[in-house]
Formats: sequence, structure tokens, C-alpha cells
Amino acid sequence: MVEILRDSVWQFVGVILALISLGGMFLIYGLQRRTKELAFGLISSRRPIAIADELSSRVTVQLDGQTVEHLYLQVYGFKNSGHHAIAPTDFERPLSITFKAGHIVSAQIASQRPPNLEARLTISTSRIELAPLLLNPGDQLLIQVLLSSERPASSLDARILDVPLVAPINRAPRLPRFLDSGLPTLILMILGLSLAFLFFDEQKGKETFYISLGLAGFIMFFGLFSRWWQDSGKSARRRMSDD
Repeated sequence: MVEILRDSVWQFVGVILALISLGGMFLIYGLQRRTKELAFGLISSRRPIAIADELSSRVTVQLDGQTVEHLYLQVYGFKNSGHHAIAPTDFERPLSITFKAGHIVSAQIASQRPPNLEARLTISTSRIELAPLLLNPGDQLLIQVLLSSERPASSLDARILDVPLVAPINRAPRLPRFLDSGLPTLILMILGLSLAFLFFDEQKGKETFYISLGLAGFIMFFGLFSRWWQDSGKSARRRMSDD
């Protein structure tokens, strides 16, 4: 057993794992730095009423007595994705979403967390303004917009103290759980092949086994670390759904 622990390959694997752990400490320190950040983005966009082309000339849609065409139901999200609160006095002017074409049929706060966020909207034909409000870390709200436009496109105008740029929402893809990612199968395959080498050639098989053990450990660390990063890093803070 002592000879195994003194093996140069095993010592090399130990050094690699130590370096990885040291890098992880620096990453944790970076994540714990307090930042001020606001995230915004389009959560979902769909056609609430779909009419076949051959029937479009024969069917009209009316809302409050007015005919509307090319309806889109869009949901936009705002979230304090940083570690600092954003106070009402931090806003130089209200946040605004401007639509470049078409007109707004209706807009409302679909949900807000916490419920007493008291978000208030001012709506015009092509513009929605969100009044300055207190956003503690993790506070979020969804704005549901019914838009009449052939090609819906919008832009955000925001000027907030110590927030030079508004971060995008839901930009990073979601990773599968570690057990569903296929990495455990890969680890078992690597260890199985190394045991086969050990069975046919004890000397070379021992070296192969040590290398495979280190590789399997790195794969496991990488898979678990990636999942942890997703659940605690910027991508997690910037995620929202339209539920």
C-alpha cells in the first residue's frame, strides 16, 4: 500500500487535484464578491391567435371594439441578479421598453416577487415605462405585453447608478443533472478499461489504472463543479421563467 502511495503517477494525480482545488477556491472568492446588477430580457413570445393564410382575409379580430392584426403575446422579465439592492433613487429616469413597429394593445404586471414589490407601469402606444422601485437581490417581475405588430422588436432604456450595462436573462443553457449527463457512464467505462489492462498486464495495467483513476476523478469533479457553477454563478442569478 505504501509503495502505491509513493508511485510517481499517483503523486502527479495528487498535484493535479490540488491545483484544481486551489483554482476552485479562487472561483468561490470571485463569486462571493458583491456586485450590483440588473437583468432584463424577453422570456417568451407567441401568437395567441393563429389564422390560416387562406382564412386571414375573411377573419378579423376585435378588442374593445377595435380591429387588431398580427397579435403577439410577449413576456419580459426584470430581476435584480446582483448582490446589492437597487434603490428608487438609483434610477436617473424610469426604465422603459420601446417597440419599434406596431402598437401596444395592452400591458400589465403578470407577476412580481415579492408580492408587495408594488411595480407600476405607464403605457403609451409604443412605450412602457416602469417607475423607479426598490429591488432587493433576487427581486423580480414579469411584464406581459399584447402587441399588434408584423415584426415585434423592442429596446430597453435604463440608466442606473453603478450599473453600466443591463445583463441578459436566460442566455446560458441549462445543464442536465450529473446522473443524467452521461458522465457516470463515461467514468465506469474508463475504470472498466483500466481494470482490463490490469488483468492482462499487471505492470502497465497499474500505471494505466492510476491515470484512469485520476481522469475519472477529474471528470466527476468537472461535472459536479459545472452543476454547482450553474446553480450558484451568474447564469443562475440571471434565470427567470414565465410561470
